[in-house]
Amino acid sequence: MICVKCKKEIPDGSVFCNFCGKKQTVTKLRTHKRSHGTGTISKDTRNRKQWKAYAPADKYSKKRIYIGCFSTRQEAQQALDDYIKNGRPEFYNATVGDIYKLWSDTHFRQVSQSAVNLYSSMWKRFAGIENMPMRELRTAHIQAIIDKSTSKSAADTIKVLAVMLCKFAMENDIILKNYADFSKIPKFDKHEKRIFTADEINKLWEHSSDEVVKIILLMIYTGMRIGEMTALKVSDIHLPDGYIIGGEKTKAGRERIIPIPDSIPELAEFIADMMNGKSENDSLVEISNQILRNKFYKAMIDCGISNGHKQGYRYILDDKTLTPHSTRHTFASLSAAAGMRAENLQKIIGHANYNTTAEVYIHQNVDKLKEEMSKLKR
Repeated sequence: MICVKCKKEIPDGSVFCNFCGKKQTVTKLRTHKRSHGTGTISKDTRNRKQWKAYAPADKYSKKRIYIGCFSTRQEAQQALDDYIKNGRPEFYNATVGDIYKLWSDTHFRQVSQSAVNLYSSMWKRFAGIENMPMRELRTAHIQAIIDKSTSKSAADTIKVLAVMLCKFAMENDIILKNYADFSKIPKFDKHEKRIFTADEINKLWEHSSDEVVKIILLMIYTGMRIGEMTALKVSDIHLPDGYIIGGEKTKAGRERIIPIPDSIPELAEFIADMMNGKSENDSLVEISNQILRNKFYKAMIDCGISNGHKQGYRYILDDKTLTPHSTRHTFASLSAAAGMRAENLQKIIGHANYNTTAEVYIHQNVDKLKEEMSKLKR
């Protein structure tokens, strides 16, 4: 026979090489069989590098309980031991979709409708892993969803949603760490924010008899988001005093005073027409956020501001940078150009990033804010 190490010829049946001393056979360590009723560990028949762990059979179903697949026998052993020691978590076999349902049932009661709509929209991106057991979710699965995002805001929201789902799963002992925390937001090119030009605003005024155009002009001259506009109740309007109470999102943005510029009296007339015949609990705008968004794009085409086409029930603009949120950017630009002080603009628009000096102006009265709004001209 030939030595396995030095390759010299040695007598047949030698345990050790006569020349280099190398042992000729390898003694395989024996794996001790687990005691009856303590579960099973076996190699995956489809992937011999993976080990499967099963807990003892459930007394009701009489079937072994699959715990998971692991890269080493030791990991499978540890998982099985932990399972037997700590007991089966209530939601052990819950899917990612199950966790989203359980989490959203509680969380959605604590946030605004716009937040509910946002998370519901982002949840659709998780369709590919919805039926995956939550205990098998890892950073790579979340990262793959984030990487498909086309904007930083969408990527941020997906990560926030994933973090909250993982946290909920940790609280219920399904996973041991928040894998979403390790995901990364890709770099996105920054695009110039689109605002309405003076000519485009004039075109809107030329079509101001249209109900949707009236709403768009109100958004341009108040800085209100489309969701804030559709959420307004008649009781939020204080027309004799010249202001609206509205807002959403952050603490600074909710329940804020939004003056109606008395330098543009047509705006108050628009609001009065919209309030006519309604009770205090009625919505000022009688269409949903999504319908108003679609009507916004139709109005851009009808007013000759942008070219576009109808696709099914939706209107698509060639200028994809023009969105309902452009009205808010336009308001900020018009206000700054009119000389409105930064701290007053931040207060009216509802942003929270005040500096120490600006904190003095947080509690300004309505008259002061109305005075600032009067700097806007048609």
